[in-house]
This record gives sequence, structure tokens and C-alpha cells, in this order.
Amino acid sequence: MVKLHRPSIKMAKPLGIKAKTVSDSRITGTKLQKRRFNVWTKDPHCAVCRRLVAYPSGFELDHITPLYLGGKDTEENCQILCVEYTIEGKRGCHYEKTIKDLKA
Repeated sequence: MVKLHRPSIKMAKPLGIKAKTVSDSRITGTKLQKRRFNVWTKDPHCAVCRRLVAYPSGFELDHITPLYLGGKDTEENCQILCVEYTIEGKRGCHYEKTIKDLKA
């Protein structure tokens, strides 16, 4: 039987400092729902295809300049984009913009 020795140096405990991520600066909850309603009330049409969208499930709130590219999480940087499939089978504008943003 092999006897193992304990190390003489103890490892430091982590300090619990977390690196800030894009999602840390994103609003949530009732503030987000109020923003969704405000943006939709100003113009209830998809910013890309101009289709009239239903509140609350017919659209997603999109950041014009994505947060990970330096956009701010403000109402001025938000737009309404549709999420439903079109008759032609095309995906919603939010999906298409997200794919485009990820390629940037």
C-alpha cells in the first residue's frame, strides 16, 4: 500500500469575485416588461418587415446595436422584431437579425 503525503502548502480560497458579463447589465422583470410595452406602443410594427405584431407574444425586443458590440441597454437602442414564421416559411426577423449579428 502506497502512503500519500499531504501538501505542505494550502491552496487559497477563491475571493468570489465574478467577471462582469453583458447579461449583468441587462434589465429584467417589470422594468423589462414596461420597456417592451413602451416600445411597442410607439410603433407596433416589426422594424424590418413592418408587419403589425401582437402584444405581448408576437414580437421580441431587440437591441439595434447588440450589447456585446457595445450597445447600451436603453429604450432608444431597442426595436420591435417579429418572431413568427411567414407564409413563405421564412423565419421571423428577430431570428434573422440575430444570425446576422453573430456573424459580425
